[in-house]
Amino acid sequence: MNKEELLQELSTKISTGEISREEVISRFSLAPTALSKEESSTHFSVTKMLYVLGAAIVVIGIIIFVRQIWYDIGSFERISVTLGLGFIITAIGSVLLKNKPEDNLGTVFHFMGGALIPGGAVVALSELNLQNSDWTVALTFGALFIFYVLLNVVHKNAVLTFFAIANGTATIYLVLNAVTGGPFEGWFGIKDIYQYLTMAIGASYLLLGYAFRDGWNKKLIGMLYFFGITGFLGATFSQVFDSVLWQMFFFLIVIGGLSLSVYMRSRIILVMSTLSNWSCFVYHKRIFCRFTRVANFACYPWFCIYWARVFFN
Repeated sequence: MNKEELLQELSTKISTGEISREEVISRFSLAPTALSKEESSTHFSVTKMLYVLGAAIVVIGIIIFVRQIWYDIGSFERISVTLGLGFIITAIGSVLLKNKPEDNLGTVFHFMGGALIPGGAVVALSELNLQNSDWTVALTFGALFIFYVLLNVVHKNAVLTFFAIANGTATIYLVLNAVTGGPFEGWFGIKDIYQYLTMAIGASYLLLGYAFRDGWNKKLIGMLYFFGITGFLGATFSQVFDSVLWQMFFFLIVIGGLSLSVYMRSRIILVMSTLSNWSCFVYHKRIFCRFTRVANFACYPWFCIYWARVFFN
């Protein structure tokens, strides 16, 4: 008896009442499986929410406690309750991730540790009177970047990836500050360097988000797309005040952002590209040349097309 004959026979017996649907469902365990999956999904969501809420409460509690005793303790104690505590919590998170990789508790500990360690590093530099050296601050955050990269290689966790990216970005800007003397030292002479660097970092965020789309870091895609497109378009828009060439080609960059939103299927990129063009035209239309104003009007039909393609595909 082939599959079609077997199914037909089963359907006939159900129709005649020889076999009930409940018996079939019970025999093949269809309902309990579906219910189990639903319960598992709900349990996972509630557990994860409680973990995040608990982590937030713990971090806030630590901050309040440290603030209350801050002026009553010495330098060593200040470093211990910030940087030292951050490393201890991170070590606990690593142990939990190694022993129970399927549990979220290790990730929560790494989140708390990652929130404390950068601030603790700044406290340590301040207590050791090293905060005035730009290179020392830059190298410190560079060491934190390497630390989180190594942790991420071992554990492959999205939270560790986030802190690696955050500390790496901070390191890049701090190194530039050490080289140039800071953004407020001769701003009009070096501002283009910061703007082009922000464009490059924004583009790298977009590339990272696209590279993470099928991996274990996919939870970071939305954040990377948002900060990437915002940084890139914001830095690009800051160029239009000093350059007629940028005024003319800014709308082409916006069209590129719209095309990118369709290719990456990202509503975030689409929204930020649209807002960028509208704010550019509405709030700064007086400084643009006639060509740019006409080009902005010409973009609006494309906006409708791109919005439709992203939201309805």
